[in-house]
Amino acid sequence: MRSLAVGVATLALVTVISAAPVDAQVRFGLGGGPTFSLEEGGGTEFHAMGTVGFGGGPERPLGFRIDGMYTFIDGGNSLNGTGNVVYNFSASEDTRFRPYLIGGGGLYYFDSDFGGSSTNFGLNGGAGFNVPIGQGTTKLFGEARFHAIFADGDTGNILPITVGIMFGGS
Repeated sequence: MRSLAVGVATLALVTVISAAPVDAQVRFGLGGGPTFSLEEGGGTEFHAMGTVGFGGGPERPLGFRIDGMYTFIDGGNSLNGTGNVVYNFSASEDTRFRPYLIGGGGLYYFDSDFGGSSTNFGLNGGAGFNVPIGQGTTKLFGEARFHAIFADGDTGNILPITVGIMFGGS
């Protein structure tokens, strides 16, 4: 199953890159924060995330992002890869605060310390903001996204809150 997840993630990345215009803004980012399990008896874990963004900006509010997230879970670990559409709201040139909506789908791999692993499809959606640092293209970002993971007729729900830094783009 892990090779299936890697294959689908690679295919999604190649598709997005080949469909992006030549002048597309490319951004790279890293972040992390708490992940809240919304299941009965669930707790709070920690995650680390890497992201690559394409398009979007002042003239084009629609962009795309590929995210990879590793979650440190008590009793196992989770790795997911998602492809997302990002809608950037227009904002005054006087403000540095730039809100956005984000949502998409992907694959979620869970490996339990108690034996067994699974790969499942899931959907996510949420909101965030970024704030430029100085006059360059570096930005701080913060976001919260609800993830619904569909497994064996059941749905697992998590809410990661991510704070990070993004490089590149405009």
